[in-house]
Amino acid sequence: MLEYYLKYKLHISQIFELIAALAGSYYILKKNNAPKRFKYFVWYLWFVLVADIGGLYAVWNYFDNYQTFPWLKDSPFARNDWYFNCLILINYVIESLLIISSLSSSRIKRILKWLTIFYIAIGIVEILFIGEVFKEYIITNIFLGTLLLLGCIAVYFQQLLLSDKILYFSKDLIFYIAIGVIVWNLCVTPIYIYDNYFTTENEDFILLYAAILRYCNIFMYSTFAVGFIVCATPFKNARKLKVLRQQ
Repeated sequence: MLEYYLKYKLHISQIFELIAALAGSYYILKKNNAPKRFKYFVWYLWFVLVADIGGLYAVWNYFDNYQTFPWLKDSPFARNDWYFNCLILINYVIESLLIISSLSSSRIKRILKWLTIFYIAIGIVEILFIGEVFKEYIITNIFLGTLLLLGCIAVYFQQLLLSDKILYFSKDLIFYIAIGVIVWNLCVTPIYIYDNYFTTENEDFILLYAAILRYCNIFMYSTFAVGFIVCATPFKNARKLKVLRQQ
């Protein structure tokens, strides 16, 4: 397993997940008045790291020949598709709610929250009754989640451009999170279409998939880390600080 783990450089993504989580923890410690949504987001980053490591159980079973967990052999849980299908739904919901919480328009926030609830309902139905949750990624949940999240980010950028906050965007943590999430989703989401090619017989595809996911993770989590560190720096201009506190 270690050879597989190193060959596909899975550890690199987890290293950057750890860096982002540590940077977020530093931000919370440095900013006594950090908004609750950012505190929750940092806990979410730690959750992602632990969950990502936990998802390796399928790889462990494959190389261990199910000696550690014999009851998983020939069971629906032998593959980790069900595991990541659930995580994908959770990730889109949490990231969307984070962006929604930063918006200033109550009406738009209410609409987007209802759309998020609608997405949760569809996602749960897909996982429990419709999608092949144990055999492949549920594309419907992925694309609807991507549309929801990108829609929330589009509203955020529109409000940013129409307000004084655009002058101080470098101190807006949501800006860094939005940039990282946009790039990741635009690059990674399309490759889920070819999930059926993710088999031991298609090593070239696995290498391509791993490379795209690795570099996108490096970019996204690095962007998060930079945002945490930059935004943890004390603000000297009182007027700028007042504007940022209105977020």
